[in-house]
Amino acid sequence: MKTIAVVTPKVDTFSNPTLVYLFEQLIERNYRILFFAHGQMFIPSNIRPGITLCQLPFNFYEFKHGIRNYIKIIRQYLKLFGLLKYRNKVEDLICIDPFGLVIGGRIKKILKLTLIYFSFEIFFEDEFFIERKKIIKRLENKYSEKTDLLIIQDSKREELIRSVNKFTAEMETIHIPVSPKPPGYQIDKYDIFAELNIPEDKKIVVYSGTLMAWSGINELLDLIPDKFGEEFWLLIHSHHKLKDDEELKIRINDLVDKKYNLTFHNKPFYEARDYYSFLSCCHIGIATYFPNTTDVYAGRNIREIGLSSGKFSTYMMLGLPTVTTSNTIYKEFNEIYNFGDTINKSEEIPESLKLIMRDYENKSAGCRNLYNIELNPVSKFEKFFDYIKQY
Repeated sequence: MKTIAVVTPKVDTFSNPTLVYLFEQLIERNYRILFFAHGQMFIPSNIRPGITLCQLPFNFYEFKHGIRNYIKIIRQYLKLFGLLKYRNKVEDLICIDPFGLVIGGRIKKILKLTLIYFSFEIFFEDEFFIERKKIIKRLENKYSEKTDLLIIQDSKREELIRSVNKFTAEMETIHIPVSPKPPGYQIDKYDIFAELNIPEDKKIVVYSGTLMAWSGINELLDLIPDKFGEEFWLLIHSHHKLKDDEELKIRINDLVDKKYNLTFHNKPFYEARDYYSFLSCCHIGIATYFPNTTDVYAGRNIREIGLSSGKFSTYMMLGLPTVTTSNTIYKEFNEIYNFGDTINKSEEIPESLKLIMRDYENKSAGCRNLYNIELNPVSKFEKFFDYIKQY
């Protein structure tokens, strides 16, 4: 049995379908996984037995000189050597997103490892508005030079990250979209209308994902009740809990209390089968991305979201025609596959919903074709596993 290490500061690792598939395949291929991470929101039951949770090392942005800090970091490196090299003979280190790469790069400074960078978020230094946090981008750049393999979703996002990171000419790249594997089983349906008290004559429009401002959640709510269309019912699903005093929670509750065409489903799905069953009862998906300047995740990283949208890929797999914002890849794919509609502003959503319903079956088939040809991660991951076999 070989051992591989994965480093991430994220607490929602397993809401990313690409990472779920990565862990499943590593376990299936008889890898032991050392998982350096904070406490997770959830870990799928089939993955939990295959991982060993480890504490994240190097809990600092910049090293501060001083005898105590020298002693502390020497102890950390000795501990890492014992765990990674002496006891487990780790050869490959997978680092997720900029923070993961910084930690992985620091490990590689001392230990000989193949550094594999899974990039899902692209940071731009001029989009950091807190000066001290710019160090994150500078450190990511520094350790990009140590990267042996970059995993990123598509050519457009590769172009973006290469424009701001100092990768070497020898570094290899593999494109893998953020996308779930084919379910491989019949998706059960349940009576979502009775379960969520939605009238049976409504067409359910689902938004599933984060409730951050860039998601378009506020713009969606602006359409309720007058502009959305009486024949449609908006279903918002998120596993991110809102506090009772948060403005968004108050606004949603107010619209629900007024009996408008809106349901808020704020419960996580711990198993993919249950999540797919939920989504497959809906008619149309929403995958919108509106860039802003409020944080480093919401600027150019969002403007060209490309194939790093897990919700978009999941909708496509399930044949759920989708309304997306108009970025380069979505526009191109909609022209080829007719998966739904692309918009420039939220006010166009009601007309997009009507357009989709007029050609529903063709668009649903287009979704499945797009998934099968462009988004199915299975064959694309073979290149990754061929790569790590070399070492």
